[in-house]
Amino acid sequence: MKNIRVILIEAAMVAGVLITGLSVSEVAYAAPDATTPQTADPRVDVKIESSIRVERTEEPVEGTLVTTLLDPAKVKVIPGDKLLFTNSYHNIGANDVTGFVVNNPVHGSVTFVEALEDWALVSVDGGQSFGKLSELSVIDAENASQPAKASDVTHIRWVLPTPIAPGTSGELRFRGIVK
Repeated sequence: MKNIRVILIEAAMVAGVLITGLSVSEVAYAAPDATTPQTADPRVDVKIESSIRVERTEEPVEGTLVTTLLDPAKVKVIPGDKLLFTNSYHNIGANDVTGFVVNNPVHGSVTFVEALEDWALVSVDGGQSFGKLSELSVIDAENASQPAKASDVTHIRWVLPTPIAPGTSGELRFRGIVK
C-alpha cells in the first residue's frame, strides 16, 4: 500500500484495557509507509485516539431501558459484555489529508458484532484481504466454503472516502462482545 499511511490499533489494547484498565490511547500507534518521507506527508498531522466503553443496558424503572457507556477500568468486565470501540481522529495540520486508512484488529477475546460506518471493510483472514462481510467466505472444518459471519471477522478497515480538512475531526466505531 505505497503512499498510504495506515493507522494500526494494537490488538493488545483490548487485553490491556480489560485486564489493567490502561488508556487505549497509550497503546495505539501510527505506522506510516516506510517509503513515504514523514516530513512531506500531511497524514502525519492526523492524530488518533482510541477508547473502549462497556455498553450496558439496564431497566432502572419498570418498562424503561437505559443504555450506559462505562469505563472498563471502573467496572468488572465479564463474558457477554458489549463493547463500543471508538477511534477518534483530528487533522491538526494546515492541509487536506487524503488516502487515510485505519486498520483495527479484533482481539481474540472479542467477537465482532458490527462496524457503525456502513462503508467499513472487514477481513476474515487475519488482515490479508478486505471487503464487505456479505461478499466474504470462510473454509469450514469439512474444507467447504461458507459465507462469512460477523464472528469470523479478524480486522476492520476504514478507508476515509473524502479528504480530512484542516481542523476536522471524526469517529470510526465498531461493537464487539467479550467472549
